[in-house]
Amino acid sequence: MLGSTRPLRMPRHPRLTVWLAAVVVGWLVGALAGWWRVPIVAWLPLPAMCAIVAWSCWRTSAVEGLTIPARRLWRCLAVSVAALAAGVVSHMTDALFGPGAPTQRLGAVTMTCYLVVVLVAFWGLLRLPGGGIGGWLMFALDSGAVMVTAVVFAWHFSFRDNAQWKAVSGSMWWPLLVVLVMGCVAVVAFAKVASVGTAHIDRGAMRMFALATAVSATTGGLAPLFADFPYITTAQLSVPVACVLVGVAAERQRRAGGTAAGPRRATRRRWSLVPYTAVAATDTLLLVSGHGSDGRFLAAGAVALTAVVVLRQIVAFAHNNRLLTEVDRARGDLLHQTEHDDLTGLGNRRLLHERITDALDGPDADRVHLVLIDLDDFKTVNDRLGHHVGDELLVAVGRRLDRSAGPDTTVVRLGGDEFAVLLPPGSHERADAAVERLGGELQRPVHAGDYELLVRASLGISDAAGVTEARELLRRADVAMYAAKDRGKQRVARYDATLDSTATEQSVLGAQLRRALDLGELHLVYQPIVALPDGAITGAEVLVRWAHPERGPVPPDVFIPVAERNGLIVPLGEWILREACRQFVAWRGRPGGERLRKVSVNVSARQLREPDFPSAVAAVLAETGLDPAHLTLEITETAVFDGGAALASVRALHRLGVSIALDDFGTGHSSLGLLQTCPVDILKVDKSFIDGIVAGTQQTVVASALIHIAEGMHLQAIAEGVETAAQAARLHDLGYRYAQGYHFARPMPPAALADLLATAATAAATDTGPVAAATVTGGPAAGATVGAAA
Repeated sequence: MLGSTRPLRMPRHPRLTVWLAAVVVGWLVGALAGWWRVPIVAWLPLPAMCAIVAWSCWRTSAVEGLTIPARRLWRCLAVSVAALAAGVVSHMTDALFGPGAPTQRLGAVTMTCYLVVVLVAFWGLLRLPGGGIGGWLMFALDSGAVMVTAVVFAWHFSFRDNAQWKAVSGSMWWPLLVVLVMGCVAVVAFAKVASVGTAHIDRGAMRMFALATAVSATTGGLAPLFADFPYITTAQLSVPVACVLVGVAAERQRRAGGTAAGPRRATRRRWSLVPYTAVAATDTLLLVSGHGSDGRFLAAGAVALTAVVVLRQIVAFAHNNRLLTEVDRARGDLLHQTEHDDLTGLGNRRLLHERITDALDGPDADRVHLVLIDLDDFKTVNDRLGHHVGDELLVAVGRRLDRSAGPDTTVVRLGGDEFAVLLPPGSHERADAAVERLGGELQRPVHAGDYELLVRASLGISDAAGVTEARELLRRADVAMYAAKDRGKQRVARYDATLDSTATEQSVLGAQLRRALDLGELHLVYQPIVALPDGAITGAEVLVRWAHPERGPVPPDVFIPVAERNGLIVPLGEWILREACRQFVAWRGRPGGERLRKVSVNVSARQLREPDFPSAVAAVLAETGLDPAHLTLEITETAVFDGGAALASVRALHRLGVSIALDDFGTGHSSLGLLQTCPVDILKVDKSFIDGIVAGTQQTVVASALIHIAEGMHLQAIAEGVETAAQAARLHDLGYRYAQGYHFARPMPPAALADLLATAATAAATDTGPVAAATVTGGPAAGATVGAAA
């Protein structure tokens, strides 16, 4: 890992390099003390050391996980050290076997090899990405400053007046000076990269390189000091130290392994002290070496002017740096705002898209899971308690999800009452456990405003197997979430391919349903509600049917949920209500119509949550001229279970004079409680309690208890799903006075019901009431008549 602090234990070959370096340095110390003068002892270990380090660099270039630029740099370093080995051999030949041996004179081959060493290493470093054009331009200017300073100081102290050095080196001092300058520039380059860091090379290794080049440049400048020791050269000092440092750097990089070349966090711009140091050093030399008062005055003026310009630049740089810091902070704040939700502080859809994209690019993409969470009936909270309470509820839910999500998990708010949780890679079992934990957290009461609220949520989960785009994973989780809602809300559903076909079919069906409403493919049928025991028609329940031009009849339990989901239930329900009211008024104007006292229309939970639903009902009553007393709206227990806007609508409708019927009574989990909070006039006892009533099963006990409850609360009870005469007789014995079902009549078109009403009126006028009663109470002939009419 980059910047690892674990102890570095060098293998055998780097340790051998250290031992060889110790031998060379030990000989050098003894030679300077005058103990021995056998230079071959110091020369022989140097090529071996270079060969070991070159092999170590080449081996490091093959480390798994290295980026291409890093691999290229290590190969360049291997070539550079190999060139150093060749240069050392050539240098040894010059020193021991050249003219005037032993000598410090460098031949052309030696100088060429040393130049190759510097240039190849420098080239590999320059090819590391980063810095851009501006960064490399600044580096070039810093290098130029170092080069000028190095030339000035080297000329002044080493080459200008050193006659002995001139005699030894002859015309070869210019190449040596170039090597010295290039070494200084290499120090600048390595120091610059090591200070700002890199995404490709281990930081510790870079620092080792900087130290190695610094030693090489420094010892190269010490050559004139050894002019009195012709059997000693600076190579005997610089090569061992540089080889040890480069070998340690290679081993450190090999142990660190490959480093990710991903984007790095932007850091504050640092001042480069290189040009200022060079200017200060040159100015000092100018002042010290000036001749005469006039020369010193001019030198002092030049130095002062330089100091003013440098100071101005530093002030301007500091000011610009403050501005850049403020810009960076503003940019960071803006980026945070674009990726986070203002209300909850969680991430938003954009952040989720980025995190999913990153996860899909990872090695465990197929094991990533996304969970979509939608709060059920959240609109009720806003409508009943106010939007400020709804906002506090969203904030509390977001915090709870964030706390319980676990590490390496992204929690975002997609908008409205919908949240998403991106789980880290893991098995299906681990993801299911996380979803169960999230669901458990949501079931605990949430404090919002002055209320303790119970939150219900539908959760959809999808894994990323076979997914390559973020939007596809989002789509799959969304399909699963809606499947959970279809199964009764407060459920969890996992995505599979069958959900896609179901969702596609429902989407197509929803579009066709909208067209059907516009083209008149929908029609209404009516099932009579009769009095017991004679079967006289007292009302009718309206039911909607769809005659699809291609698919044929589409059952209501198929298209009604689709209408609920896509919102079409609102205009559809208004159309049904208007047609039913208009038809009832028409029946009342025909013979026998006065027998009808009620028309019953089913109302969905979605309609009740509409704020203007009571006003819409009042408008339909006024438009059709129907007395509110003749209209019954049938609702379910689940529609008003949570109270809120739905319960407020029911109360407004009841104040309007409309009767309220609680449909499928007895099948819910809080029916008796609803009777105390919801204004109800009629209980419709579910068919499940009627089927076994003749056999004396538990259904008989329930049916008997329900009629007693209705009588005790002064409510009308209607038994649903009566299919036999025996059931009808038993219900009458238990106290039921109203019923509906196939035993009496199937749902029928308006004209058929009008005919039944007219027949009953004619029979009553001719005093044949019992015959008329038989027509709707289920005799063999009557069943055939009603069936044909339906």
